[in-house]
Amino acid sequence: MTHTLPLERDDVAGLLPHSAPALLVDRVLAFDGRATHAQVHVAPDWDVFRGHFPDRPILPGVLMIEMVAQTGALTGLLGGMVHDGAFLAFTGINKARFRRPVVPGETLDLFAELQDVRRNIYRFVGRAECEGQRALTIEFLASPLTFDE
Repeated sequence: MTHTLPLERDDVAGLLPHSAPALLVDRVLAFDGRATHAQVHVAPDWDVFRGHFPDRPILPGVLMIEMVAQTGALTGLLGGMVHDGAFLAFTGINKARFRRPVVPGETLDLFAELQDVRRNIYRFVGRAECEGQRALTIEFLASPLTFDE
């Protein structure tokens, strides 16, 4: 299956099994066969900002990790690494490091690059950047998952 880039949110929603509010990728800007560059606008009206933290809202790190993991899943789908009806499910985190806070209204650039595949375990390196500065660096694992109907 070939896709014309950029992919917008509706296209991303057609690829990933997530839906709002768990769909955390707004668009895919680039894909080269092993790596994906995606983006998300961190909207000020996200419910999470009511409590994290009310007087100085910042994006929770776990959401940044999930954003990069979804970018990795898109790498698998766009690259034909998984069959129809399956996707790459997040299975492990290594070396996650938070480098700078992300605040409402900023746009995050998300990157995931496939490093290798062994025994159906896909190893990625990823990062999230904001205004050219690294906000997150991470190594993570994913495996194909199919939802039984």
